[in-house]
Amino acid sequence: MIVIKEFAYKLGKEVRCVEEIAAECSKEEIKHMYQIGLNKVPTDNECMLQEMIQDVCKQITQKPDCILIAHSLPFIREDGQDMELCWSNVPLYYLSGMPCAIMHKAVEVASSFIEKGLYHSVLVIGADKAYSDQERIFFGTIMGDGVIALLLEEGIGTHQILSSYINTTILASDGENSNASDIAAFRRVNVSLMRQAMQKCLEKSSLKNVDYYITHTSNREFWNSVAALTKIPREIFLDFNIQNTGHMNSHDSFYHYCYYCEKNMILPGQTVMLINPGFGGTQGCTLLRR
Repeated sequence: MIVIKEFAYKLGKEVRCVEEIAAECSKEEIKHMYQIGLNKVPTDNECMLQEMIQDVCKQITQKPDCILIAHSLPFIREDGQDMELCWSNVPLYYLSGMPCAIMHKAVEVASSFIEKGLYHSVLVIGADKAYSDQERIFFGTIMGDGVIALLLEEGIGTHQILSSYINTTILASDGENSNASDIAAFRRVNVSLMRQAMQKCLEKSSLKNVDYYITHTSNREFWNSVAALTKIPREIFLDFNIQNTGHMNSHDSFYHYCYYCEKNMILPGQTVMLINPGFGGTQGCTLLRR
C-alpha cells in the first residue's frame, strides 16, 4: 500500500480580492467570477516559484530518494540552472504536458517507482504560480499561487492511495490558444469525460462509492454539471474552498485534501476522490482513504 507519509504546502503570501486582481475586467466579468465561487486569492507576483518550492521542502522531515515536480505552466527558474533543494544527490524530474491533471500523473508515476522497487520514497511536488495579474486570469477564473509536497512511500497508516486513473482524450491541443471549434468540441464532452474518469478510478479500487469528491477549484458551476450527470449528491463535492484559493492549476484538489484533513472535515477512515479536469482533454483522479 502506498501512503502519503508527510505533506506540506505554501500559498502566496498576499491574499487579495477579485476586484483588485481583475481591475481591468468588466463589471460583468467580475460578477461572473463571484458567481463561480471566487472571492479571495493568495498571490505573490514577486517571489520566484523555485523559492516557494524550497520553502515547502524545508517542512518535509525525511530525505526522499527521488523528487518529481509536476507543473502545468512553463517552469521559470531564476538563473536557468537546476534547483538546489534541501537535499543533495537526490534525482529530480519534472513532469508537465497534461494541464491541470498532471499532479495526478505524478502521483501515479511515483507510486509505480515505489512498487517496482526503484525508490523507497518519492517526494511529489505540485508547483504553479503566476507572475502578473494579467497572467493569472484565464477563461473567467483566477489562478492562486501555491506549492504542495507529498512524501510517498510503501507502508501502512493514514492517507492511503487506493487507486488512480488518468484519461487523455486531446481535443484542444493548444489549450487556451486552440482554435474556437476545438475548444467548443472539448467543452461539449468535458463533463462526460470527467464522469468516465471518475468511474474508471472507482472501478480500479474495491469500493462502490466514496464519502467525498474533492475537486479542482476553477469554477463551481462545472461541478454542478458533473453532479447532475453522475446523479451524485452535489453536497459531497467539496469545492467551496475556491473562495479562499482560486484555482491552483494542477494541484488544487491535493491542497484542499490536506486542508480539509487539517480541519478534520475529512475523518479517519473516510474515502475521498481527488478530481481534476485538464483543459483540452485530460482528466485525473486519485482515490484516497484517510
